[in-house]
Formats: sequence, structure tokens, C-alpha cells
Amino acid sequence: MTVERARKRAEALDSKAHLEIGKLRFGPPHRVFSEIRAYLFRRSEEMDARNNPTQLLKLRQANGIALIALGPTIDKGPSPEHFQFDSGARLSFGLTLRELDRGSQLVSFRYHYHLPESRSPEFFRFDLNEKPHEDPLSEPRCHLHPGLEDVRIPLPLHDPFDVLDRIFFVLEEGL
Repeated sequence: MTVERARKRAEALDSKAHLEIGKLRFGPPHRVFSEIRAYLFRRSEEMDARNNPTQLLKLRQANGIALIALGPTIDKGPSPEHFQFDSGARLSFGLTLRELDRGSQLVSFRYHYHLPESRSPEFFRFDLNEKPHEDPLSEPRCHLHPGLEDVRIPLPLHDPFDVLDRIFFVLEEGL
């Protein structure tokens, strides 16, 4: 085993992710936005924590690109803009879509799930980078940060709802 072979495998994994991203299609951004808002409403109704997805979730569109965002881009501590969980955890995310033929294509995402204080790891962040990195071994295009900023574990491509499912029904349920 050599680092060169590991890099070749990482490049192959990124190439596979790139092909999968190219095939993945969604409805128009406003429909995806509505579906995410409905998803968050349903989850909010099951919780004691007060969240207002209409107020928290934002859609910005310009030049054929749409950004669906909730909370701060970079988590620097608790804020009213986060989606709050009964456990004390919080969620922020950004999802970028490119408009195509009455639909959209996934460009990138960043879902930051911050666990309650005194829990370890501190956070989980699911990232899909807009472009492949020059070194996919250290920076896979689709990856998970397991509570460490500089550690990126490659993940298979997940659509935005798959990521939300893992956060709400796996991570949050595990607390």
C-alpha cells in the first residue's frame, strides 16, 4: 500500500461522486425549498423546542443559482437563527442548486449539526463541495467532519433529504 495508490482510489471515488451528482435531478428550487420547509414543519411539530421554519429558512436566487439556507453559514455558537432540538443540539445548513430545464441540479451543501454542550464529538458536518479538490484523499468532494475540522471522511453522495433524515432520525435519536 502506498500513498499514490490511496490517492488513485480517492480520485476514483470523487469521479464516481461527480457522475452521480450529474445524474441527480430535483424539482425547481422553489419546490425544493417548499419541500424542505414542510419537512422541517413536520419535525418541529414532534418537538417541544420552538422553531419557525417559515422564518428560519431562506431562499435566494440569482443568475440561475439558488441557495436554500437555514442559520449561520459558519457555526460560531448558539443563535436564534439555528433550528433547535429538544436535546439542546442545533442545526444550520446551506444547499446550493443550479436551475436546469424546469428543475435543478445539486451543486453543493453544508449541514452542520452541533451536539449539546458537553457531548462528544462536538459536531457532525456533512459537506458536498462545489468542485473536486486537487487532493481528494485529504478533501473528498462529499465528506463528513466527525467533530474535527481537519478530518474529512468520504461519504457516498446523499441527497439533501437523506442528510436531514440522518440528522433527525439517527444522530438526534441517538442522544
